[in-house]
Amino acid sequence: MPGPLRSVAVAAALVTGVVVYFGGLLGSQSRDATGTAKSSAAAAASLLNGFAAGDTDSYIQELEQRVAVTERRDPKALALLGLAYLQRVRETGDVSAYPRAEESLAEALRLDAKNLYATTGLAALAASRHRFEEARAIAERAIALSPYAAAPYGILGDALVETGRYEEAFEAFDRMVALRPSASGYARISYARELLGDTEGAVAAMRLAVEATGPAAEPAAWATVHLGNLQLEQGRLARAAKLYRHALARLPGYAPAVGGLARVEFLLGHHRAAIGLYRDALARADLPEFAIWLGDAYAALGRTADAEQAWERAVKLEAAFTAYGGRNDLETALFDLDHDRNLRDALARAREGEKERPSVEGEHVLAWALYKNGECREARSHSVRALRLGTKDTGAMLHRSLIERCLGNVDAAVEFRERALAANPYALVAFGRSGP
Repeated sequence: MPGPLRSVAVAAALVTGVVVYFGGLLGSQSRDATGTAKSSAAAAASLLNGFAAGDTDSYIQELEQRVAVTERRDPKALALLGLAYLQRVRETGDVSAYPRAEESLAEALRLDAKNLYATTGLAALAASRHRFEEARAIAERAIALSPYAAAPYGILGDALVETGRYEEAFEAFDRMVALRPSASGYARISYARELLGDTEGAVAAMRLAVEATGPAAEPAAWATVHLGNLQLEQGRLARAAKLYRHALARLPGYAPAVGGLARVEFLLGHHRAAIGLYRDALARADLPEFAIWLGDAYAALGRTADAEQAWERAVKLEAAFTAYGGRNDLETALFDLDHDRNLRDALARAREGEKERPSVEGEHVLAWALYKNGECREARSHSVRALRLGTKDTGAMLHRSLIERCLGNVDAAVEFRERALAANPYALVAFGRSGP
């Protein structure tokens, strides 16, 4: 379906930002005479959970000053600074902070080879850049440092999901929850169930994630938005909108919730309302998906020039992601395929992306690219693999319908179209056309 891929723990799956927990590790920190260790532990807890430790920009300035005073010999401050830079990316979409995060985390690790914050932060950074094999290797190093810390298992599972190693990934998620039941762990269990086609089970697990966030506004808003997304993907728009509004009540202006409401308005055919909300979301977080969907809303109204301008913004944002160390062949290929542009080059990128991420998402994008380039027989084999887990991905099912029709398999084409509509009555609207 139109729009960028979701990815786990990164800008590409379910978990937005790096949502990780260090179990009892933080509680074991000692407090020095000034109370610095305790405040550092609290800040690390928030940042490693994927949430702000306060005013992120002010906190970065404070840490930069602390690092300057100690002449970069304070591994704890360096690790916190690296995590704070990652938080800035999550909040604003400004990927130019990635190199600074990497430098700070690497320096912390150079000074203290057993620094768990820095090691897990580097794993998170690799995952955020869609470098999933690298993320897996670093997460395994973190597990070796502290086998009873929950966080590395979450990142390990994320990386394994993105490289198609689902049984191992789900074991990692189970281990994470066994070590410390948390919003982050429940969210990953939710995504695992969603991948297996258990949508109601996914909703149940995400409700547990919401309950586990406690009174803090940002974690509660984050989990509530993801619960809304699950409702949205099942066509339960009123429920989704209610959850997005609940998230905004907890954290006014929260960009993912604003974007969720925009998506609801788009699916209802309220394109002008969707445009206003997408522009608001973009002003708060400069993310490619908001720009893409803004362009789609303009296109639905026939405002071609405005649509192209929004899509060009998305292209520039994806280019910046690549320039600062990210890998996004699947995302950029999917955008081009959904918008009928650069089809041969998109196929090449889809093949390369699937090699790096041999997951159901990689297979789906490659199948779509092959179909768009008239190679329907090969497309079908990849489409079969894209749906092998039973995932109720309506985009993948509608693409399969088109592929089957291309091969003359009319009954199969109708079957997959009906399956998509059974999963989400708004599937054809989201698909952006009258449908197969």
